[in-house]
Amino acid sequence: MMKRSVLISLTCLLAACGGGESAQDSAAKQSQIEPVNLVVNKPVPDNHNAQAYAIALIGNSHAAGLVPYLQDTIEHYVPEKPVSVEALGFGFTDDLYNNAGVHGKLREGGWTHLIIQGQKYSQSGTVLYSTEATQQWIALAKDLGITPILFPEHPQRGRTQEAEYIMGIHQGIANKQASCIAPIGLAWDAAIQHMPNVPFHTADGNHGAPSGLLLSSLIFSEIITAERVDTGPISIIPNTILGIEQQGALSQIASQVLVEQPACD
Repeated sequence: MMKRSVLISLTCLLAACGGGESAQDSAAKQSQIEPVNLVVNKPVPDNHNAQAYAIALIGNSHAAGLVPYLQDTIEHYVPEKPVSVEALGFGFTDDLYNNAGVHGKLREGGWTHLIIQGQKYSQSGTVLYSTEATQQWIALAKDLGITPILFPEHPQRGRTQEAEYIMGIHQGIANKQASCIAPIGLAWDAAIQHMPNVPFHTADGNHGAPSGLLLSSLIFSEIITAERVDTGPISIIPNTILGIEQQGALSQIASQVLVEQPACD
């Protein structure tokens, strides 16, 4: 098995959700990026049969926190393939699209998949933010032969309508620029309902606890590899504090949600 290749910014992990570089550092890296033609809506490249998986993520602390869990989960289900997972940049999709450094990493990295998180949305539902930058990321990934996967983030604790609201925003994006969509929030809603005694959030009610991060990783793993995560003998995924029964339940929830809400058209 390939040695883990996980690059995470400690600064981002300790920062708030919108995190990222300082304004001065960010400004130094900014340049005018040529926009991708959104009139052309290419089909989504299918890289699930790649001989090795090279997975890039962009987004805020939700994306960064997922990196080690996703690495472990994919390695668990496809141990015969080398896997690398890296967060390329931290922030919202519109800010990141103008970051030349992030663009360079994406163009030069030989990636098979790009997970896109950080679309701005209004928690009150009263403000509509542009989705053009997120569409640009999708189109750029497809131009490079990379499978784009939208990451509608999980709902905050107690916000029972938030998952469907955020999912709807991302479905609207994919209707304009074809992309896979990971039904993360819908899986979290199902898991919270069926496993009420398991904490899916950290104490802040926003970020994912180990159980929540594992659930999100199971969803992405099945999308990326096309290997159902609820089949075969249940065994403990390395480096988690969750018991075998909990992991088995989460894998069943993940696969069932993907049956009901397929990620890729």
